Amino acid sequence: MIKRPENLYAHYHAHVYFEPGTVEQARALCEKAGELFGVAVGRVHEREVGPHPRWSCQLAFDSEVFDRLIPWLESERNGLDVFVHGLTGDDLADHTTHASWLGKPWELKLGMFRR
Repeated sequence: MIKRPENLYAHYHAHVYFEPGTVEQARALCEKAGELFGVAVGRVHEREVGPHPRWSCQLAFDSEVFDRLIPWLESERNGLDVFVHGLTGDDLADHTTHASWLGKPWELKLGMFRR
């Protein structure tokens, strides 16, 4: 069963995953999230970055926005997969234990977090 996002942490990232055919859809979704919810919108990476196995754009937000943003992302993602994780200062735990999905879960490249 796919772990669904829960509002458990003070700060979060959501990474909207996309591919060449959906880059404009992802860009529009992220920009709209920024406009509607005041979340910080990162660059639209048209390549794999960090532990992410897909092209992605990061949204940074806090727990006060979570309960409005996550249902909106779920209803508006239109087939895009979204990786959501808490920010606790433990990068490995944030990308595993504190992680959840909207859509299909992807296997992350976690080697960069292992000591």
